Formats: sequence, C-alpha cells, structure tokens
Amino acid sequence: MMEDQDSLRSAFSAVITKQIDDARQEATESGWSQGLWRCFEEEGFTVVAVPETAGGSGGTLVDLATMLKVAGYHAAPAPLAEPNVAAWALAGAGCDVIPGPLAVVPDAANHPVKLSEVAGEWRAAGSLSAVPWAGCSDSIVVLAGDAVTPKEHPASGPLLGVVARAECELTPGVNLAGEPCEDVRLPPDGVEMMTVPNGSQAHPAAVQALSVLTSALLMTGSLRRVLDLSVLYARQREQFGRPIDRFQAVQQHLAHLAGGVEQAEAIVDTAVVEFGAELRGEMSVLAAKTCAAEVAQVAISVGHQIHGAIGMTAEHELHHHTRRLMAWRDVYGSEIRSGRELGRLITQMGPDALWELLTGPSSLLVSDGQV
Repeated sequence: MMEDQDSLRSAFSAVITKQIDDARQEATESGWSQGLWRCFEEEGFTVVAVPETAGGSGGTLVDLATMLKVAGYHAAPAPLAEPNVAAWALAGAGCDVIPGPLAVVPDAANHPVKLSEVAGEWRAAGSLSAVPWAGCSDSIVVLAGDAVTPKEHPASGPLLGVVARAECELTPGVNLAGEPCEDVRLPPDGVEMMTVPNGSQAHPAAVQALSVLTSALLMTGSLRRVLDLSVLYARQREQFGRPIDRFQAVQQHLAHLAGGVEQAEAIVDTAVVEFGAELRGEMSVLAAKTCAAEVAQVAISVGHQIHGAIGMTAEHELHHHTRRLMAWRDVYGSEIRSGRELGRLITQMGPDALWELLTGPSSLLVSDGQV
C-alpha cells in the first residue's frame, strides 16, 4: 500500500508541476485556474473516494488524502477538496456524481438558512455565508441536520439538496488567498431537500468532519513546502560572508518549524486512518485541524522571517502558500473552534478514558497502510 501511495503521489505531483506556472498566471487574472480544474476532472481526480458504480474513480480516502497533500504542497489554484467532499456526500445519499465543479455546505446549521416542509417536501431557503469556490461552481451541495428543522415538526433525518449556482444570487468575495469565496442567497422558492439515512456518510456531521480534515490535509502539504523553501533559501542566502543557515538563531527557527511540520503530518495521517476506520474519527479530525492550524502560524512567521521581503513579491512562491495557510486555518472552523470542541469531547470522556486515549495504540500504528 505504501508503494501505491508513493506512485499516486509522484503521478499527481507530475500532473500539477507540468501546469502550475500557467495555472498560477490564470489564477492571477481570474481567481482560479479552469485549465487545471479541467485536468483534474478529466483524470477523475475530483471523485477519488466515490465508487465507480456511482460515477467515481473507485479510490479510497487515503488516496484522496495523498492527493490533497500534494495539491497543498504545490498551492494548486483550483478546487479539489470541495468537489471530492461533495461527490462523497452525494454517493453516500445514493446519488450519482454531478459533472462540473461542485461547492459544498457541510452543515446549514452554521448559516442563516430556514428549512420548512411544503406539500410533503422539505425545502431550504435563506443565505449561505462565505462558501468556498461557490463562484466557480456549477452546483452547490447543501446538507442540514434534522435539528435545523422546526422543533414542532422535525424532519425524519438529515437532509441533502443540490442547487445550480445559476439559480442563486451570489455576492462576490474572496478568501485571503484570493480564491473565490462568495455569500450565496438561495432561490426564493427554496431548494428541494431529500432525507438521507442517519448512519450514512451523507450525514452533515460526517461531511463536516471530512471537510475539516481536507483543510488540515491541504495545510500539511503547504507546511512541508514552506519548510522546504525556507531551508533552501537559508542555504543560498549569504549575509556577513556566510549562508544564513549557519547562524544559530536561523537554525533554531528552522528546527522549530521542522518539528511542527512532522507533528502536524503525523496527527493528520492518524486522523485520515481513524476517520476512514470509524474509530475516534471526530476527535482525531479536531486534533488534526487544531495542530495543523497552530503550526501554520509558525510557518507563516518563520517563512517570511527567513525570506524577508522577497517572499512577498509576485514572482516568489512563498506567499502563495502563506496566504492559503491563513485562509485554510479558518475554513470550516478555526483552530479555536476545533480546540474547544476537542476539549469538550475529552472532558466528557473522564480521567480513565483520557489516559487510555493518551497511552493506547493508535490505529495508524496498527494499520497496514501509510498516508
């Protein structure tokens, strides 16, 4: 399995490397690269963890994780996480894959959305705030838990709906990386919602967890690239007659960042395995997002201190990563939100269970694979 992931990593990296310069130029002009997106879609990279019977590539979540880390490493300016999450949710609801770029709203409870039953059908109306890649999507997948429905007449289970972007009213917006991130007003007559099984992967809680995990995966890829760029530049940049990586203070900064990157990768890889195995999925995902986001703060600081002003020039690669790290820290919940939720779950476990959590074997250690 390790060899399979290495092969996938190399192949996907080669695809992005071949197009990244043109893709970044296109993204500078329009906010994203349609050329890179078309490549993703044609090669089946946007439906990785969806069964072939539902129109997907028949891969696994581990395959998706590998590709997201590569996309983060190259700061690919095209949607990859959201279309895969949306397709994964649709497959879990028993629906076939929808062609074209997809945006996803994992849980409408986090948005000013109202659900009501009309003629025996549930419909969602209202607004969705800061939806990643909504402006370049063809359709938006919206999920809502039954708790969002009226208390006096709740739905029989979680709900899922799909709405065409053309039917919505969008308020233009971008995130800190300059990527599309718009507010979306749903059609006046609402979006038809279907009920999905409580235990399915289309449940809003599962889709929210996977969305959080994808942001952590993208961050770990980008963190590794910031470290590589910083080490390389410190070796090449000379000051006072010698490369700056010879100075103890610079070495300390790089060592601090390197340790953080390794820690983030280990925790995120554990979360991928445990999420897929349905073990401590929720807790692992929250830990992964919290850790990756905290290390991102270190990477942004150290990366720009090492590079100086050149790291912010249009021609340099560094700012493509640091701006995305700032955006990914907050998407689908910041590390503060994740950390608080993680603390709540740990507190509920009690002291005995906490000790077992800290000292017991991780599923990653007993897994036969590697992310």
